[in-house]
Amino acid sequence: MATYVDNCPRCSTQSITFDVYGLNHCGFHDSPIHNKIRQYEFYCVCRQCNKTTIFIGTAKDPRADLTGLNIEMAKYTLIAIAHISRPLSPADLSTTEPPDYLPPEIKEAYEEGAKCLAIGCYNAAGTMFRLCLDYATKQFLPDGEDRPVSKIRRSLGLRMDWLFENRHIPLELRDLAECVKDDGNDGAHTGTLDKLAAEDIEEFTYLFLERLYTEPARLAEAKERRAKRRQET
Repeated sequence: MATYVDNCPRCSTQSITFDVYGLNHCGFHDSPIHNKIRQYEFYCVCRQCNKTTIFIGTAKDPRADLTGLNIEMAKYTLIAIAHISRPLSPADLSTTEPPDYLPPEIKEAYEEGAKCLAIGCYNAAGTMFRLCLDYATKQFLPDGEDRPVSKIRRSLGLRMDWLFENRHIPLELRDLAECVKDDGNDGAHTGTLDKLAAEDIEEFTYLFLERLYTEPARLAEAKERRAKRRQET
């Protein structure tokens, strides 16, 4: 049986030997030299805690196909035939991609919220999606005499109501906004969000950000393409 030595993410033992029970070709890895090379998941069991870890890696020979290897009968270490990059983690779960053209801080918050939702951390997911909305709505607050009072500026729920009422954000999104309440009613403060509530916030956040950032950016690109076509004629 092939073996592999690494730190165990299950029991935290350092430099422990794993027994490699199998592998699975799970896709391709982009390489600047060899275009696409096969990527594998290696099924490994820690000799300390006897728990399974899936490691991600590629063949050392970019032209090789490891699928046909009888790895349970092998007498070599895994690093003799493969480059191991990392263990499989919750970050590999399928998540909702954020809308296009988001500012970096909003994109990062959305991606973190989507990962939290995928692994069932609903309160954390709701907090990150609300952070997206917090970032996005603050930019619509006017300065000067038209600026709302500090209580409204501090509260996401009150701020969104004010922005809708004063037509600073699209009114057609208001019905969906019912899932976003005042600060005292959200998961960040009471820890009561369930799966459905977190999914409601995710859906509203996606549509809200898409309307504010994605659609205007695509419209601007379309106008730019139209202008270039007219210049070429």
